[in-house]
Amino acid sequence: MKKLLLFTLLSIGINSFAQGGTSCAASTVISSNGTYSIGDLTMGNYPTGTVCFNGNQSPTPHARWFRYTPSVAGILTITSDIAANVAGADTRLSLLSGSCSGPWTCVASNDDVSGSNYRSAITNVAVTAGTTYYILWDNNWEDDNHSFDFTFTAATCFAPSTFYLPEYISTTEANLYWDQSSPQPANYDVDWSNDFSTPVGSGTMITASSGALAYSSANIASIPASTNFRYYVRGNCGGGDESTWAGPFYGYLPVTLPYSNDFESAANNYTDGFVGQFSGPFATSGTSTPANYADGGAGVAMYTFNSTTAQSDRRAYFRGTQLASGEVVTISFKTRLYSETTVSEMAFDLTVGNSQSAAGQTTVIQSFTNNSDASYITHTATYTAPAAGIYYFGIHNNSAIGANETFLFLDSITLDTNLSSNNFNSSSANISIYPNPVNDILNVLSPDFELESVTITDINGRIVKNVNANNTRKEINVSDLNSGVYFVNVNTVDGSVVKKFIKN
Repeated sequence: MKKLLLFTLLSIGINSFAQGGTSCAASTVISSNGTYSIGDLTMGNYPTGTVCFNGNQSPTPHARWFRYTPSVAGILTITSDIAANVAGADTRLSLLSGSCSGPWTCVASNDDVSGSNYRSAITNVAVTAGTTYYILWDNNWEDDNHSFDFTFTAATCFAPSTFYLPEYISTTEANLYWDQSSPQPANYDVDWSNDFSTPVGSGTMITASSGALAYSSANIASIPASTNFRYYVRGNCGGGDESTWAGPFYGYLPVTLPYSNDFESAANNYTDGFVGQFSGPFATSGTSTPANYADGGAGVAMYTFNSTTAQSDRRAYFRGTQLASGEVVTISFKTRLYSETTVSEMAFDLTVGNSQSAAGQTTVIQSFTNNSDASYITHTATYTAPAAGIYYFGIHNNSAIGANETFLFLDSITLDTNLSSNNFNSSSANISIYPNPVNDILNVLSPDFELESVTITDINGRIVKNVNANNTRKEINVSDLNSGVYFVNVNTVDGSVVKKFIKN
């Protein structure tokens, strides 16, 4: 995380184990599993080039070096997330291969274990026999000495190490993707669950073929609509030879509107599907710097920052939304600036597209600027979906070079729609549909006016049911409909209203 945004930290003493070397050539050799002292990070050579991270934010970059050469293939786990380090310890870890003269290859890296845990860990990284790996701890955030645990386990079957964002087919279906393990297993086991707390091995198990491509994939379907899920993947080499599990990884199915995200739900991993190059979630409190900086005070927010040497180019993306053709969305979010000195103006675009990627964000909806740190500012824009489908809204930080390092905090996202409220006579406001989501029977209730007819259409505008009514309540059997999103056009003697529901 950014060094400005830290809780008060305590130093720990140096333990009895050998400290890291101050250069690649003088790197400390690790010969066994155990706990090691990183060493005083006010000294040590930081490698030239970006390697795993985009440079070093410290004005005097330093690093401590270790090296390990396995005699057989296996997996490495390296972590500073241990009891020997204080909870606020802020480390940054790189695992490199190559030679001291370069070039380097970044094998794995980690800055923060989570949005509120600034220690670092890389787990179950596959390594090959005879290759020398360099473990690098740098002073990007702190100069203090901390400790780390090193564990090597011999193995012949390996889990994938590179995963991609899920591809969401609908509100109930997703494809998962990862690069093939090496050596390539016979197939892969995938364990998924809608309950994040379900232990690995206790979820829904499916088998994915390894195939002939450079990547493998798995399809999970019939998921409860618009829910979240976690998943693990392991290599299955046959004959009982299985790798460790890689994961957990998380998926966030597209939602129907209205939708809001204030980054306060631990059950939704705080982000609730907000991904990209913004940092966080950042838990602000009375002792954080800045203090109580979430919208409304203590709480959680996301943030990005400018550069004092180049124009910014950092993107983040909202969770996907399932929209109908012509559906009008009102997008609202709040931002606030922070700087240790005087804030520099921050500029950003609200974008939309068909994926959570820069290439997929094809439309700029509206451009904004923020130059005040006095309070949160609400930004609002509207977008009309040209066709039915899944859409992703994004924020593109494209701020010009700033005179001072400045942070843009983001909080309180709200997406509303013309289909989530009544669009006709105000007297239709009491019309309700329930339950929602529904399995079998959908109830339509109009206590003030008699119903005339009820029409149900799918997200593509096709009529799937059309029934007459002559009472204030109508029961409609929807058990024969496929899972997904539908719209109900309720006609009364006083007017009409459109409602949205989810069929499980």
